[in-house]
Amino acid sequence: MGERVKMKQKSTELSIIIYSCWKNRDMWEIFSRLFSKYWSDCPYNIILATDYYADTEKELVFDRVVILDDTWGRMIKAAMKEAATPYVMLWMDDYLLCDCVNTEDVERQINRAKQYHAGNMRLIESPPCCGNYQGSAEVGYYKCGTAYALSTQVGIWDCCFLEKLIEEEWSAWDFERIASLKCKSKNWPILVALDYEFPYEEGVRKGKWMAQGVKLCRRNGIKLDHSKRPIMTNLDMAKIYFQGAILDINPDWIVKVQNFLAARRK
Repeated sequence: MGERVKMKQKSTELSIIIYSCWKNRDMWEIFSRLFSKYWSDCPYNIILATDYYADTEKELVFDRVVILDDTWGRMIKAAMKEAATPYVMLWMDDYLLCDCVNTEDVERQINRAKQYHAGNMRLIESPPCCGNYQGSAEVGYYKCGTAYALSTQVGIWDCCFLEKLIEEEWSAWDFERIASLKCKSKNWPILVALDYEFPYEEGVRKGKWMAQGVKLCRRNGIKLDHSKRPIMTNLDMAKIYFQGAILDINPDWIVKVQNFLAARRK
């Protein structure tokens, strides 16, 4: 693991970890084209964590590749070790930039994470936060031990917090469901920026292109190969919105039920 693809002098403060797999390599070029367009001056190392890697002869944005065919938890921990920075941003390969990123905005959020000793500084308020943190109109907080207090959506993570929190056998889904309810620490607040929203779209879910991902690619002249990855139907999209609405009714109860059913299946 730790294969280098490019050598650049980058920030020693934060790294961006992209979780993916060889099966999803069709997303790598799309991710890279949009990232290069919308964040061309990104000062952070971009680390791809994947189960396998070979030369794709494509222009990819990754500075390093960590190769490990294992659980999400072990892959993220290996990527953090490779990063060797105090903070990381965790991304999925289908998180696609849709507008220009101002590095100064990101640096401001890193400084806030330091100021408040945050375990996580979320960059999109979803779900709604619990209120303002320490009276700040610009920063909100999530209560530890509640459903989706932790999320794999783009945010800034303290690596010491993540290292202690993530269990090696976890999937990303386990992380959101189980860790959110288990995390009780008051020393690492879970925060969210209320005056900034990171400009990205979730382009794919369950192996299919979502409507917003298709529109984003079309807007940027990216031709999609539907034989590799189909487009969701209107019914597929309706199910996603319906499931989200159900979750919003009582997220704590629903996540506890999900955890119970998942434990029964093991």
